[in-house]
Amino acid sequence: MRPASFIVAIVLLLGTYSTAASAQTGAGAVRGTAVDVSGALLPGVAIVAASTDGRVLATTVTDEVGGYLFKALPAGRVDLTFHLEGFATSVRRVAVQQGVESLLVERLDLARLAETVVVRGSLPADEPPPPPPPPSPPPPRLVVKPVPSHDLASVCGPAKASAIPESLGTIRSRRQEALKGLYGAGDELIIDGGTFNGLEAGQNLVVRRHYRVSGLPGAVATGEHTSGLLQIVEAEEHVSTAVVVYACDEMMRGDYLALFKPEPVRVPDPVGIPIYEEAARILFADDGQIMGVSRRLMVIDRGSDQGIRAGQRLTLFRRQRPGDFTPAVIGDGVVVAVQSDSATIRVEGVTDAIVSGDWAAPQRQQAAQGRPPAEAPVAASDGSPLP
Repeated sequence: MRPASFIVAIVLLLGTYSTAASAQTGAGAVRGTAVDVSGALLPGVAIVAASTDGRVLATTVTDEVGGYLFKALPAGRVDLTFHLEGFATSVRRVAVQQGVESLLVERLDLARLAETVVVRGSLPADEPPPPPPPPSPPPPRLVVKPVPSHDLASVCGPAKASAIPESLGTIRSRRQEALKGLYGAGDELIIDGGTFNGLEAGQNLVVRRHYRVSGLPGAVATGEHTSGLLQIVEAEEHVSTAVVVYACDEMMRGDYLALFKPEPVRVPDPVGIPIYEEAARILFADDGQIMGVSRRLMVIDRGSDQGIRAGQRLTLFRRQRPGDFTPAVIGDGVVVAVQSDSATIRVEGVTDAIVSGDWAAPQRQQAAQGRPPAEAPVAASDGSPLP
């Protein structure tokens, strides 16, 4: 900071400065310096010279030592406005005399800082705080209509995937917890698909996804897994809301919807005589399963086009070598769901694990053919004749 005596010296020096007449007739000049409250010189101060009616006459900026000069201002009263960031704007009125150079040293004050103070009062010690606002009530639960009675195995079993997937929409997310990726019974879901895709309120749909199949050379490479059943409760043009009726296992985001074609609960056919020459090849089990055991569901490569029907009994066997006429019986099963070229069976009993490549022979009813069971060429799993 410069001492105040320095400023006084400058003012006295300027006061004794002999002014020269302006070369322009009817005009005068104003010269001076801009300083702060401590007397330090202020370069970069913007100065506007204006008439008393607000008309701008001239502008300038103080130099590196705070000096400025207006060479030709009209005689009369002139307002000089001084502005510099961080300092309060100052306005000074000067009487400009014709042919005279007036002197003006302007002192700028620091700008005032504006602050907002929020005062919070405290409650008296004996007064409890106000209760928090009540939480918003959850949305009402969606109502599901009764679902016709059906055989769950006809829905939840694996199947051979169609060449063109029958998709009426896909699962986007849970209705209230979008981040949850697995869904079970009672969950409310948002579906990408609506009336434009053929969906409507009250419609029951199975939920499926594809999976890779391995193990049997030359078999289909893609299986179809059903994860459960849901019902559409609200349908717009391109989006719907559904409720999971039941889950075969956990549904997933991206699973697709297909028509619900259930089989009724039925009593399986009576035990009959296996027709080995009409046997179907066992293709695969469900997703993540490589073999069949009791109550497991598996897919065979014959369907309604070959006379296979739901409820039909099958003899499960393994041929020891090609053309073997005494196959080794390893279990029995029942058809639970049928497609045109394949079917899903439920393994009822086993004497050995069922794997891809084993066989399933449809059974002929004894009464219909009139032949005793002893005529059937059947052997046990070790190759010995059955009693």
